[in-house]
Amino acid sequence: MKALVVYGTRYGTSGEIAEEITRTLKEEGVETELLDSRGLKDWDVTPYDLVIVGSGIKIGKWTKGARKFLDKNKSALADRKVALFVSCGAANKEESRGEGQEKYLDDVAHKHLINDPVATGLFGSTFDPDSKQGFLYKQVMKSIKKDLEKQGIDVSKPIDCRDWDEIRAWTRALVD
Repeated sequence: MKALVVYGTRYGTSGEIAEEITRTLKEEGVETELLDSRGLKDWDVTPYDLVIVGSGIKIGKWTKGARKFLDKNKSALADRKVALFVSCGAANKEESRGEGQEKYLDDVAHKHLINDPVATGLFGSTFDPDSKQGFLYKQVMKSIKKDLEKQGIDVSKPIDCRDWDEIRAWTRALVD
């Protein structure tokens, strides 16, 4: 089996997930290639049996590069096993996971793929109080910070809500 992992990231969170997916696939004996979708023009997906595409979510949207990759390869992906994943805050709390699944995975699959994906992964995000991002990001983070504080979480240091064991198990299930 040969796999391609393509990701879109803004702050590195989904890129780290893509790297772990790649590492896990290689441990399972799968020949795997990892690509950052940023600036990616054309890529031939026909040599791959499995194509995994993921993105970080910012203000409710996938990265532009990951969306473009899906659109440009829509026809070719119809003949392959495709899995989608996202890293987003909706995965951090049980009550928002259903909405995150629908909005960031099911709706994206419906819009950008011909066939249903073989799997979708809704993975947690990170929170870094010292992150140097734009104004809009800072405003969103203020709201998230208040929510985390209400939960009794120390927001003075970075928080990683990604479940690495879940990510590895999800990846292994793709090749079983």
